[in-house]
Amino acid sequence: MLKFFTRIRMLLWVLVLVGVGFLVSTQVQAKLKQDAANLRSLEQQEVTQYPVETELLTTSNWETWRSYYGQAKSAHTQNITTFEREIVKSVNVDVGSPVKAGQTVITLQVAARGAQVQSGKSAYDEAKLNYDRLKKLNAKGGISQSEVDSAYARMKTAEAALRSSQSTLQRTSLKATIDGIVSARNVEPGEVAEAGMPLISIVDPKEMEAELMVSKKDIMKINKSTPVEIYVDGQKHIGWVKRTSPEAQSGSGLYPVVVGLPENSGILPGTYVEGRFLVNRELNVVVIPSNVVIYRGNTQSVYVANGSKAKLTAITTGEGREGRVIVTSGLKPGDYLITSGNRVLYDGAEIIRSVGLAGKNNNSNEG
Repeated sequence: MLKFFTRIRMLLWVLVLVGVGFLVSTQVQAKLKQDAANLRSLEQQEVTQYPVETELLTTSNWETWRSYYGQAKSAHTQNITTFEREIVKSVNVDVGSPVKAGQTVITLQVAARGAQVQSGKSAYDEAKLNYDRLKKLNAKGGISQSEVDSAYARMKTAEAALRSSQSTLQRTSLKATIDGIVSARNVEPGEVAEAGMPLISIVDPKEMEAELMVSKKDIMKINKSTPVEIYVDGQKHIGWVKRTSPEAQSGSGLYPVVVGLPENSGILPGTYVEGRFLVNRELNVVVIPSNVVIYRGNTQSVYVANGSKAKLTAITTGEGREGRVIVTSGLKPGDYLITSGNRVLYDGAEIIRSVGLAGKNNNSNEG
């Protein structure tokens, strides 16, 4: 009987110990769960969220305009010269004088040329009389035909010399062949005009053009359909390509390109101008601010927003001007590019962002 009660007491003690152990275990588990929850809360509170600004990337058109320089000039000019060395009798125009085609602008002395004409006429008359005389003698059998032929040749030579001297005499009145304005006067009455020397220069201001010197890298991109803008003192004029030279100018290595200027543009001959040519156009490309690109060795990368995290993305860039650059790989329309606050980021950093819009029509210009 005693053994039975002893066993009962032991069983009760076991049950008490099991109950106490279960209670302690439950409390410990609850405490551990609470501690873990508190730790996670503390970790979440310690995560830094970086404020950033983003742009939604779209495609746009990219244009490259290149600037070159030159001078305006008249498309029609005349340099009046003399064929022989002669004394100037009178100059009938001044710089700035308007002239009409056919108007006499310079008169040369005629004394020497008149004497030449008179001498030539005497020589011709004598040769003709001699020819007529020999021709009659030949008809009577007095001389041979060869003598007549020689006389005829001498007469024709004298005739040609007379006509040449007469033509030279007519050129003592030097005339304008175009309508225009006198741009230069290089001789005065009484001076000697040398043969071939420009005495008077005339320009026609109604049709103006500019000759611009273009580099080798762009000359093959420029043709008659290339858009070109002309700037003078900050004012823009629309020009057009008239012709290009396939040969570089000696000494400079630059290629002349002649651009037509609009009528009544007010651009005067000799004015220095800036010409901007559209040398490249790319359609539907992704363009980003160049200051967001991170350079590490030979690699380029940017940060994009991936949900609430920053993602470091490798890219390849192309042509860039004026603070913007083309992205040829690594980004696509619809990406959110981080444009502000990216210098303190790292891959996977938590971000708080505001959104802008990219993808405006971007023009690239290089001087």
